Parts: sequence; C-alpha cells; structure tokens
Amino acid sequence: MAEAQLLVLGSEGVGKTVMLKRLQTLTAQQNLAQALHKQDLGEAPSTIPTIGVNLVTVTYNRKKYTFRELGGAMGPIWNNYFKDASYLVYIIDTANQTQVASSCIQLLEVLASKQTQHMSVLLIFNKIDSPDRLSMSEISALLRLREISASARQDITVLECSFREGAGLTEILTWLQEKCAK
Repeated sequence: MAEAQLLVLGSEGVGKTVMLKRLQTLTAQQNLAQALHKQDLGEAPSTIPTIGVNLVTVTYNRKKYTFRELGGAMGPIWNNYFKDASYLVYIIDTANQTQVASSCIQLLEVLASKQTQHMSVLLIFNKIDSPDRLSMSEISALLRLREISASARQDITVLECSFREGAGLTEILTWLQEKCAK
C-alpha cells in the first residue's frame, strides 16, 4: 500500500488535532460515499493542546497517509521535521485575529525553507463557522495571499474549513488524492 508523509503545522489552538480526528472518523466509515454525503460526524471531539509530536495515520482509497502534527509551541524547531515529509498542511485560525499576523510570519518562514521547496502545500483557513472570524477577503489582504502564492515555489492550495462542523473535510481528502498520487 502506498504511503504519503504529511507535516501538519500551525499556531496553538488552530484545530490541527480536531482536523486529524475528523479525518479519521470520516475515513473509518463503512460506506465512505454515504458518509461523505451525510457528513454525520457527531459532535466535535474534545482535544488538549499537542505537546510534542502526534502521529496519525489515515487510510483512504487504498492509500495510507501519515500525518505528523507538531504542537504550535514547537514553532521554533519545526524546520527539524521538514526532511521527513513530502507534503505540508498549514492551518490558520480565522477567528483569532491577534494570531493571524504571527501565523503569517511562521508560514513565510516555512515556505522560505529550502527543505520545503518541493512540497505541495495545503493552506487551510479554519473556523469559518465562527461569528468573530475574518472574511476571506480580509485574510487575503492581511496576509497578502496573492503575493505569497505568486512568489512561493511550492504549489499552494487554499481551503476554508470548519473542522468543528466538518466543512471542508471532503475537499481535504480530494486534495490528498490529487496531490499525493505520485
């Protein structure tokens, strides 16, 4: 069975662990096609902040995806883990307006690394269900998303999600299938 190694990064509290638990629940459904249409994932799982590294494996369409989630507090040493991954998932919390700027700086540092130049990147804006969230146009302007995408060497895909409600999970699975098909 083919296996893809993914690195999951983002500041503390952005929803990295919730995303992984939701993907595990979704892919574990007996009838995946029915599950994708129903989106019956139940209540959002409770989580605690990841201290260190969390390894999660998801099997989808006979392919194994191993996600290495690094705690947000580990930001200063994320670069030590770049060599072990072929794909990158970076999550930003759209409801935490004070954290968006620092998340952008961290993202730029990750994208600037020589070790990530070959990676396909999935940039996820989470918590779109929050009434306090920034709109996509506000986020794009604040982060200068167009300039980042134009100047980055990586192939960057942008998604808006709500891991709590399950929105965007099927798009993540589609991205995995398309980008990790090699």
